[in-house]
Amino acid sequence: MVSLIIPCYNSEKYIGRCLESVLSQSENDIELILVNDGSTDKSSNIIDQYRHQLEASLTKFVYIEQDNQGVGAACNNAFKKVTGEYLALLDSDDIILPDFILEGRKWLDEHPSYGFVRTNGYYVTEDNLDGNDRLLEVNDYMKEKEDVFEELFNGSTYLWPGTYMIRMSVLDDLYPDREIYPSRSGQNLQFLMMAAYRSKAGFIDKPLMKYLIRKDSLSHFSSGNVMKKEISAIEGYKDIRKHLISKFMPHDKQNEWNSKIEKLYAGVYLKLAIKYKNKKFAKECYKNIKALYAGLPELNLQIDYYKLVNPIRYYYLRILRKFGFAK
Repeated sequence: MVSLIIPCYNSEKYIGRCLESVLSQSENDIELILVNDGSTDKSSNIIDQYRHQLEASLTKFVYIEQDNQGVGAACNNAFKKVTGEYLALLDSDDIILPDFILEGRKWLDEHPSYGFVRTNGYYVTEDNLDGNDRLLEVNDYMKEKEDVFEELFNGSTYLWPGTYMIRMSVLDDLYPDREIYPSRSGQNLQFLMMAAYRSKAGFIDKPLMKYLIRKDSLSHFSSGNVMKKEISAIEGYKDIRKHLISKFMPHDKQNEWNSKIEKLYAGVYLKLAIKYKNKKFAKECYKNIKALYAGLPELNLQIDYYKLVNPIRYYYLRILRKFGFAK
């Protein structure tokens, strides 16, 4: 059986469509654990409309209502209820295609030495839900790569809910108390990154989900001190990475990985400064980067920085990179 966790908060526009995608699965040996995280809209009423159908169609339906505590707490409460052999997470605004459960379960059944399997999918918008021209993964190297820990750590590959299925034996080894760090975001990072640290990943090169790019999420930081809000959100993910390194990495490797975290986020903050054309913040970021690298940082970071503060040097460095005169 596959357990599927869906946290839901004020998702009246999407939760019905999400649940329809679960009911449309070609394999229904599913334990659906749906957590209503204190929704104040009509989400509860919509879920109630589907309750009988979910109970009748799936192997098991568990519905949890809680005060608003954030998605991390919602996942913790659901995690403790899981009884399936495999686990997948899904956001309430995303859609799994009909063979998601079947293909993931079958792949893991046939590859017992792998801890989890990733899948392809589509980026879609509300205006084009049937769009199939934007695949999540187009890099053949990443499709074939079995050790994806560093890519997940660096954020260079995706870890969207609905794009992976994990063997519960791996998660129980990682989290014997069924308790992840109770952050308000980053639950997929906590499940997937550490599963990748402990086990190999497979890849199903079929689109098995639709990842919705929401207009309201794109405009989430559109008022107030926008850059400050983004920094706060980024720091949440940095905090999760530091927590995971502290919890799971051997003590003699923690300094090395914490240094990698500092370098990773120094680059992220620099790109944020460039995005908002904030020269003062960019200079602070670049000064920090040079200290972390004990000299000039890698060329791409230099190029990012000078794009904002010195366009002439920016083009000069790009020429050096293009012709291979600098690394």
